[in-house]
Amino acid sequence: MLRNLKTSIVMLLALTFSASSVTAQEDARPDLVVAVNNLPGSLEGIEEMGNVAVRITYSMFDSLIRRDFLADGSGQASELVPGLADSWERVDARTLDLNLREGILFHDGSELTADDVIFSMTSTRGQGHNPLIGGAKRYMDTISHVIPTGKYSVRVVSKEPDVLLEQRLAGYAFWIVNAKNYLTVGKDAFARNPVGTGPYRMDEWVDGEYIRLTAHDDYFGGKPTAKTVTFTEVPEMSARIAGLVSGEYDISVNISPDQIPTVESYDDLKVEQIVLDNTHMLVFWTVGPLEDKRVRQALSLSIDRDLLRQALWADKNYTPNGHQLPSYRMYMEDYPSFEYNVEKAKVLLAEAGYDGEEIVYRFPLNYYLLSTEAAQAMQQMWKQAGLNVKLEPVENWGQVRAVEGEGHIRPWSNTHRMPDPLGSFVPQWGVLSGIQNNSRLQERQWDAPAAFNDAQNVILTSTDWDERQRAYRAALDIWVDEAPGTMLYNPLETYAMRKDITWKPYGLYYMDLRPYNLLFGE
Repeated sequence: MLRNLKTSIVMLLALTFSASSVTAQEDARPDLVVAVNNLPGSLEGIEEMGNVAVRITYSMFDSLIRRDFLADGSGQASELVPGLADSWERVDARTLDLNLREGILFHDGSELTADDVIFSMTSTRGQGHNPLIGGAKRYMDTISHVIPTGKYSVRVVSKEPDVLLEQRLAGYAFWIVNAKNYLTVGKDAFARNPVGTGPYRMDEWVDGEYIRLTAHDDYFGGKPTAKTVTFTEVPEMSARIAGLVSGEYDISVNISPDQIPTVESYDDLKVEQIVLDNTHMLVFWTVGPLEDKRVRQALSLSIDRDLLRQALWADKNYTPNGHQLPSYRMYMEDYPSFEYNVEKAKVLLAEAGYDGEEIVYRFPLNYYLLSTEAAQAMQQMWKQAGLNVKLEPVENWGQVRAVEGEGHIRPWSNTHRMPDPLGSFVPQWGVLSGIQNNSRLQERQWDAPAAFNDAQNVILTSTDWDERQRAYRAALDIWVDEAPGTMLYNPLETYAMRKDITWKPYGLYYMDLRPYNLLFGE
């Protein structure tokens, strides 16, 4: 009996030691700290789709179909591969059948089923007559309905023929959420502690300081390589660099080109760079002196974009020729570039009767990299054309959009979420966009010509690529002539990091921290 007791104790100690070894081995994974310029106000994937949010949420959620940005090693590829669905099949121009992987677990341990997919795309949440999050309609409103065809299979039906349905399901608004959790806790609580299937789940969120995620070790794509990931808000670029040098941070985002030599002067640091599929824009509110489109046209004509790129970005980025990218299937190489012509701008201002009325450019500090420097340079360019533009830097977006006080220009960025105008031009400037539907001040919204929205509707519904391209060109022509805004350039995004980290950036603001794209060690 004594021998049996001794044996039991030895076995118990062995098991305890074994469990401790496993725990120690797991704990050996590093805690990754990322210094970011700003933190989002929500992690509900369709409520907050801005740049500062998707860098976090991309590693918390998954989509049915995944866009493989690294298919050609560029970080900008658009090849589609299985995500939560391991296969799919086109039934017709409006219908897609998808088979889900079995055994995928959410962060709370529950299993993914067709019910979660249906809720994620339901009219209750993001589209339809009166959804919880109306802003998502511009991306989700093409969906008619989603029905289960089994516990692990669904059918997605669009309202009209949709040539990009598969790409759409791989994009921003189609990350899958846990239906039961969402309905139990409600939208606002979910936005603070979302339950997805991604490699990292919520751990702690301190407003204005950091968001910390912890590894979801049951991730279907493999065990995460970091134990935790903390996104720390560090508004000043100099502080992000200093913290990286001191070892406080492992990766720092939004580093300007002139600081690259400083980072690379340290033996243990490096940079990763990519020109984003994202364009820095200006929005011209059609109020005050900007009611006349000739004034808006003059504002655009007065901007020397070549000089901005050379002075601010070391000429390592580019300005698209029209609201498009070379990666688009419908890319029009012959479409005119944005014109720089100060004399033409002066003529337009004279024709409009502009007499030096003050134009206010309101912009947030520390959001878009080099936006203050760009604003100061453009102010001088506008002055040469006779435009009286006052710069009004503010602390946050609420102040930018405030109805109090004068406001005529604001900055923006347009992310090309798919290699097609349906990924940016249509949702961000079309009939469902905030540009045409300004909820804060109706006077500021753009009253787009019917021909513009008609052309965009053809882009949205036609399956004839030639017809779509003709409509695209017509819509671009109207947009340039109406000038509700203009494009500046696609920024160069530079990440500074420790040399022993292997991680590649994407053309979108996603920070993909899945095991295949985040490794530690030389």
